[in-house]
Amino acid sequence: MVESVRRVLLGVGVVVAASMILLLSDLQHRERGARKALAQKHAWKICFVQYNDVVDVKDAERGVLDGLRESGLEDGRDFEVKILNAQGDMATVSALIDTAVTGGADLLITFSTPTLQAALRRAQNVPVVYNYVASGLKAGAGKSNTDHAPNVTGVSLLPANDEALTLLRTYFPSIHRIGALYCPAETNMVYAKASLDDAAKRAGFEVVYVPAETATDVPDAAAALMSRDIDAVLQIPGNLTASAFGSIGEAARRAHVPVFAFQKSQAVGGAMVVVARDYEDSGRHAARLAVRIMRGENPKKIPLEDFSKTNLIVNLDAARALGIPMPPALVRSAKEVLGDAHGNR
Repeated sequence: MVESVRRVLLGVGVVVAASMILLLSDLQHRERGARKALAQKHAWKICFVQYNDVVDVKDAERGVLDGLRESGLEDGRDFEVKILNAQGDMATVSALIDTAVTGGADLLITFSTPTLQAALRRAQNVPVVYNYVASGLKAGAGKSNTDHAPNVTGVSLLPANDEALTLLRTYFPSIHRIGALYCPAETNMVYAKASLDDAAKRAGFEVVYVPAETATDVPDAAAALMSRDIDAVLQIPGNLTASAFGSIGEAARRAHVPVFAFQKSQAVGGAMVVVARDYEDSGRHAARLAVRIMRGENPKKIPLEDFSKTNLIVNLDAARALGIPMPPALVRSAKEVLGDAHGNR
């Protein structure tokens, strides 16, 4: 009897030991696979492809670079980055994608809807991670977050419409009729316009829009918007309006109309209050997706992400110029206060 028990225990011990060996071997194999994915080349050639050069893009760019480093990768050893920027010229975007592809890029990270759409058309054999985009799905990246182009993944940042409208209703209750410029040729702006329409209808606001096709159209379009008896501008995000925001701000100042917006660069450019997505942190999220690809994952199997973290920015100088008191509670809740000694919070 004792001998039988001893044999059984010995057999169990052998099975457990064998299982542990197999498990350890599998873990080592996975680790080697991850290292191999990064070590196949001396360094991954990553191209950042950007449409314009504004504060928000620079924040997103910084977030991606920080995210790569925070994932344990080293610049120069594991990756090297080349930055291509179209400087707001739509005709240049496709050429930049072609430059990246023919230059042997291992990975594209796009910033904006135009650069993502160009990559979808012209870089179908190169992994693409998008960022600084209102909706990757509306831009053509896929049918759903899990059913998308096989070489593409990324992070979408829908404007914080509900948050902005709640802020208006809470702190500026006299505002009922808001206005914005939009570019009909920009997919992201058309989507942002429809989203704001839905949110405004739920919240009881009326929205007026004036179209602008090019930067030269913006001054006249902004003047036309101010003549539409609006209480405030709530400027939806877009590439055209980001680069030409100075004209919108100037028209609003002349008409004594406060400006609210969704992009940090527009607070710097004179908007009184901005409810912006945290572009830097969204860049970190995009970097994590890129690292998964660099470590061997198939982008087809990496779901697209929606990003919702926001930063509140107030511009006291803009409020003072219009003689509008900035509610202290709003100032206290801001992450950044411009035009005052408080600075970052």
